[in-house]
Amino acid sequence: MPKISVLLPVRNAQPFLSEAIQSIQNQSFKNFEVMLLYSPSRDGSRALLESMAAQDRRLIFTEVKGGNLAACLNEGWQGARGEFIARMDADDVAHPERFARQMAAFAGRPALGLLGGAVRYIDAAGRKGRTVRQPQGGDIERAFYWGCPFTHSSVMMRRALWEKCGGYRELFAQAEDYDLWLRLHALTEMDNLPQTLLYYRLHPGNSVRLNALAGRRYAFFAQASWLARRHGLADPLEGRTSLPDPVSLPLAEAEMNALCGRVLAGSAHLLGDALDDPEGGLWWPRLKAISNRGEGRKCAALCRLRWSRFYARRDKRRCLSHAWAALRTSPALAVACGCRIIGQMFNHDG
Repeated sequence: MPKISVLLPVRNAQPFLSEAIQSIQNQSFKNFEVMLLYSPSRDGSRALLESMAAQDRRLIFTEVKGGNLAACLNEGWQGARGEFIARMDADDVAHPERFARQMAAFAGRPALGLLGGAVRYIDAAGRKGRTVRQPQGGDIERAFYWGCPFTHSSVMMRRALWEKCGGYRELFAQAEDYDLWLRLHALTEMDNLPQTLLYYRLHPGNSVRLNALAGRRYAFFAQASWLARRHGLADPLEGRTSLPDPVSLPLAEAEMNALCGRVLAGSAHLLGDALDDPEGGLWWPRLKAISNRGEGRKCAALCRLRWSRFYARRDKRRCLSHAWAALRTSPALAVACGCRIIGQMFNHDG
């Protein structure tokens, strides 16, 4: 029986697919299976998958019924046999020691249920950019308030936990991973390794960029649902097939304002300011209402800084205008982040 089952969804992924699969085949830890979860595609992905699966019995070609990514992954999980479930995307590249490092960590920490790690950005040609180290240990809970502290395609988790919480909620067309980690948070220990486990590819077809608006909206509801559960309330999304009206969420006005501020600040570098992001423009007044104190001040400064980042190569005037506003809002935070923003005006690597 394989120790690890890798869930690798594929849809119109031919340009990078072979390299992604080969990076799993080349792992130093060899006891795994790869569930090649094929959704109908317009390119040659199917032929490539069938050819590679014919040459390696660890590669299991499965045509999924369709639906969103959450449904695809849940279908793959049903057929997986491993004690551990690992995620992989069809445009990323796994470090050759990824599985070995993660399995060693699980062996040394029986209470650990979910583990990710650092990632390094690469572009379409494979050129390496900066390394991103995700929060570790006690920092993870605080990080959950500001977004997802795990890179989805770097994560490995114990299968028993997946079964206990029922896998991904198919309501989530985006941010399905964030919702799952938040639901698992009360059940297990989670961590990230400081070592690079994955080379995360940034390219024009990257789903995070293409679906940034929907991703933010679903992240908002994932966190709102988590906050309700932490207050001992019923999960407002349980059993639903569509997202509710935000007004119906069981959160106090101040908590709703803070939630809007955090989610807006976390997405500003993907969507731009109110001129380019009308929905964000509707959220901005909620953030401004709390921007003169504590967390609200941090949210407002981060929002301005990330807008500055967004316009670094598009519009230098708007870039500098938002940077100056961030400096006035929170000088310490603006100075700490300023050098990186200025660098990205001329050399953007994600």
